[in-house]
This record gives sequence, C-alpha cells and structure tokens, in this order.
Amino acid sequence: MTGQAISFWYGLTDKRPLRALSLIMALTLAACVFWSPSRFAAQTSPLSWWQGIIIVWAVCAGVVHGTGFRPHRLRWRLVFLPLPAMLVMIAALIYRFS
Repeated sequence: MTGQAISFWYGLTDKRPLRALSLIMALTLAACVFWSPSRFAAQTSPLSWWQGIIIVWAVCAGVVHGTGFRPHRLRWRLVFLPLPAMLVMIAALIYRFS
C-alpha cells in the first residue's frame, strides 16, 4: 500500500462518532476477554491461537484510534489501521454475544 492509500483509508474513519464507537467496542471486547477468558482461549474454545492474537491487535488498534491518537509514521498507521480493527471487533463481539 502506498502512503496516499493508507492516508485515504485512515481518513475514512477519522471522525469523532467512529472514534467513539471504536473506543466503546475496544473497551467492551477487552472487558469480555477479561470476564470470560476461556471463551477466547485456544485450548478451551473453538478459536485458534492466531485468532486470539488478532483480537488483541484489534483491541489495541481500537483504543489507539478511539482515544484520538494519530500515528505520524506510515508504518504505524498501517499497523493501527482502524477499519480492519473495527471489523474484527464487530465479529468478535458478535461471536461473544451470540
């Protein structure tokens, strides 16, 4: 991805209501993982270990985005891109509450 493409995708979600939604989803998902870790653990749930890592990444990216922090370097914008993180958090919350 080029710098312009990453900036475009980052700019799509760089709005206050989406930041609030991102923070709420991240904190809710973090609370779900802390409250019932066996539901997300690789040995006691149908989730694999890499899915747990992706959920942790999504929570981290959601908190970074939700608090209003804007990474300046291109590689950190790519790591903490909010759109895929929000999609992962939505899927994980649907999994948790279904």
